[in-house]
Amino acid sequence: MKLSVIIATRNRGHAITFCLDSIAASVDRAGAISAEIVVVDNGSTDGTSAVVAAWAGANPIPVQLLHEPKASLARARNHAVRHAKGDLLVFTDDDCRLDPGYVSQLLAYDAADTGLVLRGGLVTSGEPTDLPLTVTHPAFRRWQKYKNPPRYDNIGTFILGCNMAMRRSLAERIGLFDPDFGPGGRIGSGEDHEYVFRAYCAGITIEVVPDMTVAHHHGRKAASEGNRLMRAYMVGSGAIYAKYFLKSPNLCRQIYWDCRNAVREFVGGTNLFLPDIGFSSRNKVACYVRGAARYAFMGRNQDTS
Repeated sequence: MKLSVIIATRNRGHAITFCLDSIAASVDRAGAISAEIVVVDNGSTDGTSAVVAAWAGANPIPVQLLHEPKASLARARNHAVRHAKGDLLVFTDDDCRLDPGYVSQLLAYDAADTGLVLRGGLVTSGEPTDLPLTVTHPAFRRWQKYKNPPRYDNIGTFILGCNMAMRRSLAERIGLFDPDFGPGGRIGSGEDHEYVFRAYCAGITIEVVPDMTVAHHHGRKAASEGNRLMRAYMVGSGAIYAKYFLKSPNLCRQIYWDCRNAVREFVGGTNLFLPDIGFSSRNKVACYVRGAARYAFMGRNQDTS
């Protein structure tokens, strides 16, 4: 089988059919390709599995419906990878919708690859009234440890777990997602960010393309929701920087810029980061410290092989 599209889901029975429909349409538009959808129900209590099973019975694309009872996004994705039949793996979220041309674009890029690539694409806001968070910018970028290292880019923020693609052989080389990270893990976020850093350190090419598009219908509209999300993300970033600071210091330059901005905010009494949701560079730095401490004092999980 050529392609496996992986979705980890929890209590999204009301939304997941839109995601499944978009995947089926994108696969169909790509033409004669062997593909499957792998859905991992991560402990749902709302009948999500029944919704997925009903959809699978009414559509021609093969669907594997798996279960991972322990609430952990990384564990759910790892469970999917172990059972997926495809040589090419795509990860998206249950509140996302793939562009109709997504699979065609991915296959074209994959056919041109001469080595292993961890690839992501554009993530747009699915609803204009949602906060402009968990989105990426439409520009082509490529980094490689020994050829084109990042200088000013925080590469972990350019590829999100809702729009990530890789060859199975890449996962076999560097391992699966670290279950200490991500929702349900001891850190609580950042499983995708950590995976990008790990791939980069292993010499894998990191590539962002503007024409593999996913619309994210995350539904967060209130400033308090955005503030809470950013706190979780930045705690995750702090743990990731703690993990990789000695391995690859150039990946952690964002700390320097945020500390500079935090000082400027303190002196000027301003918010230079996200004033609309009340989250500043000073908040970022404080969350980095929390995340680094959480990483330093927790035991390690070994479920990445």
